[in-house]
Amino acid sequence: MTEASGWQVYKRLLSYTSRYKLIFLVGLLCTAIAAIVEVYLIANFKTLIDDLLGDPEKLHILKLVPVFIVIVLVIRGLATFLSTYCMEWIGRRIVHELRMDLFKKYLYLPISYFEKNNSGDLISRVTFNTEMVSNATTQAITTLARSLAGIAAAMYWMFSESLLLTLTFLLAAPVIAVVVNETSKRFRKISSNMQDSMGAVTDATQEMVDGIRVVKTFGGEEYEDTKFEHASNVNRQQFMKMATVKAFSSPFIQLLAGIGMAGVFWVAINEFQKGVLSSGSFVTFFMQIMYLLKPLKDLSNVNSVLQRGIAGAASIFSEIDKPEEQNSGTKKLARAKGRLEFKNITFGYDPENPIIQDFSLTIDAGQTVALVGPSGSGKSTLTNLLLRFYPIQKGEILLDGIPIQELDLLSLREQFAYVSQQIVIFNDSIKANIAYGAQRESSIDDINKALENAYLTEVVEQMQSGLDTITGTHGAKLSGGQRQRLAIARALLKDAPILILDEATSALDNESERKIQLALENLMHDRTTFVIAHRLSTIETADKIVVLKDGKIIEQGNHQELLEQQGEYHRLLLAQFQD
Repeated sequence: MTEASGWQVYKRLLSYTSRYKLIFLVGLLCTAIAAIVEVYLIANFKTLIDDLLGDPEKLHILKLVPVFIVIVLVIRGLATFLSTYCMEWIGRRIVHELRMDLFKKYLYLPISYFEKNNSGDLISRVTFNTEMVSNATTQAITTLARSLAGIAAAMYWMFSESLLLTLTFLLAAPVIAVVVNETSKRFRKISSNMQDSMGAVTDATQEMVDGIRVVKTFGGEEYEDTKFEHASNVNRQQFMKMATVKAFSSPFIQLLAGIGMAGVFWVAINEFQKGVLSSGSFVTFFMQIMYLLKPLKDLSNVNSVLQRGIAGAASIFSEIDKPEEQNSGTKKLARAKGRLEFKNITFGYDPENPIIQDFSLTIDAGQTVALVGPSGSGKSTLTNLLLRFYPIQKGEILLDGIPIQELDLLSLREQFAYVSQQIVIFNDSIKANIAYGAQRESSIDDINKALENAYLTEVVEQMQSGLDTITGTHGAKLSGGQRQRLAIARALLKDAPILILDEATSALDNESERKIQLALENLMHDRTTFVIAHRLSTIETADKIVVLKDGKIIEQGNHQELLEQQGEYHRLLLAQFQD
């Protein structure tokens, strides 16, 4: 990233402060006051040395000096408090808004985005990167304002006292500017690498936590430990690179300033000997230079914070600017009848290798159609296309005679209830997990009815908190069958005209499966149902069974018709019985 683009990123980041102009200006003003008061206190030492200490008649005024110092320090303390509070308040608001913008963007990005990016990186941007931005908008701005105000005030006094001495000191300024410029580039590059390494740490941790049962079962502790150690060590190395550059730049800039100060001292001695410079001016001038070393050091240190913030903001804005899931459709359906038509569909996640090839199928409203076939034959891909998780590359799908591309996305997806083999249970109450399906206020009676139809009533009644029982992360407090029935209850409550059941009974024992099959038969009445099944015993009552192989329909008909053909379906059925 170039300097210009870095400035553009930071300018965009600062635009978030425009919503809080008054608080921001108060913070900057108080920061400047705190710095100027420090310079003012030092500047008055000239008066103390030249006028008060040298005149016995004015010694009584010296008694007021302690009071003066206390008053100045109180003003400085109040200004520092207000500036810190205002800037921190704005910083946390900006972090909150950036997190909300980023999280909202995630919600509306296409499914393909999440399949191309690992979850650790996505989580790291919301947690780690936004914190770097916080420092860039609070600590960095506060330090910059205080340092620049202090430097400006000190330089103003120094110029007014001696142009020659000040210009001598400033001879080191061009070299300091080059050092700051080069370290800025280095800081930003390392910061970007730090973000990537933090994403790898987050991802390794999340994979271990989510898959702890698999890890323990297969004895993968050592492998996971090694993988995490590598990710953490890369992160450590990046932080150390940052620390190295930071540790070098700060003392080097101070060294340059010190060389400037040495030059000033040499010139000042000559000026003092000539009588051009008074004792008070001589002492105060060097006090001001000594004061300047701190803001110069702060500026060199804040550069790393600033560049890390710019790198963090750049990664966040790059996500916020990504195109959202396409929703070009404008037509809306109150409640679909449920007629589906697939017309000559060809699709592949890699367009050069299509998974679905010239697929055509008509499903009448209220029909139950089962898709069967080996893994990779395109069964789940068809549901992804139906829900517009991916754009159709060739052909079209019609719902009640309307191409789904012409339907508003929200309106389209409201027509579907979906139960997949990868059950998603939120870390919330059982009641909230079931009500999630309706996305509206649901009565207890409706929730209890969904529980009953999913054969979960008895299970929930035995729990101490009943419907208010927290399921745990990914439903950890529930068994596999209970999680699957909870997902079915969620779909039951939605009461959509079209159902997609992707191995919806795969995690159930025989008794539970029998009960669920009865519940699903009642639910599927007068609804279009799309069933993906490997266990062929669950689809014998389907109106139509479609057998897929290599993305093509090779057989279709009801259970009896396909048995009589003694083709692929018959072979798959025999293979399951033999298993």
